[in-house]
Amino acid sequence: MALTGIENGLTVGLETFIETARSVWPAGAAAPQVLTRAPGRLDFMGGMADFSGALALQIPTDCAALVAVGLRDDQCVHVQTIDFNSDGSPLAFEWPLALLYQPDGQIATPEAFAAHFDACPWVRHIAGVCHSLLESGGITHFAGGMTIVLKSDIPTQAGLASSAAVQVAVAKALAALFEPELSDQQLLTACRIANTAIAGAVPGLVDHLTCLKGEADTLLQIRCQPDDILGTVALPDGVRVVAVDSAVRLPIYHQRYADNRIASLLGKCIIDRLLLQSGEIGDPTGGYLANIAPSEYVRRFRNELPVKIRGRDFFAQYGTPESLDVDIDPDRIYKVRSRTEHHIYENDRTHRFVDRLARTRRTGERDALIEAGDLMYASHWSYGQRCGMGSIETDILVNCIRERGNAKGLFGAKATGAGCGGSVAVLMADQPAAYQALADACSAYAEKTDKTATILQGSSPGAAAFGVRNPN
Repeated sequence: MALTGIENGLTVGLETFIETARSVWPAGAAAPQVLTRAPGRLDFMGGMADFSGALALQIPTDCAALVAVGLRDDQCVHVQTIDFNSDGSPLAFEWPLALLYQPDGQIATPEAFAAHFDACPWVRHIAGVCHSLLESGGITHFAGGMTIVLKSDIPTQAGLASSAAVQVAVAKALAALFEPELSDQQLLTACRIANTAIAGAVPGLVDHLTCLKGEADTLLQIRCQPDDILGTVALPDGVRVVAVDSAVRLPIYHQRYADNRIASLLGKCIIDRLLLQSGEIGDPTGGYLANIAPSEYVRRFRNELPVKIRGRDFFAQYGTPESLDVDIDPDRIYKVRSRTEHHIYENDRTHRFVDRLARTRRTGERDALIEAGDLMYASHWSYGQRCGMGSIETDILVNCIRERGNAKGLFGAKATGAGCGGSVAVLMADQPAAYQALADACSAYAEKTDKTATILQGSSPGAAAFGVRNPN
């Protein structure tokens, strides 16, 4: 086995994966030719405000999706997973390349193609990448087909981009196998389209970008306007970030996230209307809601935004905005003011968080670290109170962490990702006493909720840094 450039303790995991992949590889199929890896990502600050242009801080996780691929000659795609599915669906799925096409030779529509995988929904994450790469012209054809073997240890339903990691790893592998010259942006676009059009997931800007471009043990700064990477933020000496999976994900989170997104976009639409009517020169939004300073928002816009409005009443008062790419339900009530201001305040909090970390690195000032933690608690409150994206369980978990507090080396904690359960991000000291305090907080959480929280430590390079490797 020739594996070059191994780093960060990945060797054992790669060797084990390759051995297992060979053991389940279809008999008679050509050997695996390409190996890729994409980590999950922890949304540390700003992630839910990505579509409003906010600054988001993301870090790749140690857990990851591994993919091995090889060519076939039977015009089929054979997908085999290793301990990936958790819903009782098959571990293996095979489908003909013909499903990608209509009878006239045109590429199948996303809706028609996705319907073929109703019996095994997890395959949509992989099949969707195939469809979007083909539809975009990034890959012109898949020759005689391919074998894809996948293993992921990223917890699902934890808000850690488990689906995005699979899509990025598969896209990297297929690009290497069929050798098109694809840029990182082309790969990102294909993955995002696959995620929304085929897998039916909510849109996001930071997940795939972090899985692809993240750097181990540093916070990736993404200004979501739309994909501006501003570099990385190094953690102060003796400070670490970890994720704690709450083992809860409310089934309504998709609808709540969609409602939040629409409500904040309605807020942006109303603000645009106010700016146009004012006749003032200049646009403080620069096209993005998050660019408005909190003080200017309060002074000029807050009292002009409705606390809530029904979809049909919005149409009656403001018309049908051509710029919105969302479906507004005429009968649904949208809480415009609170959702809008979360995005504005979250962007401001994230910038201040970066400043506090920088001050801690320069001076070793503990107070700045405590202030950074307070910004995380404020973000957590806003998730729940302004956006309705909290959960009883994550509130209890964050409170258990906060009760142990700075004296025990636990500086801050907050809900992450799309909220409604999922994982909690923690800023903490890299000391045994702090890890013990976090374990104690998780034990207290278990006593109060009868749920077992899982602490996920460590970080690893994104798919771009890991590269494409030969498993032979």
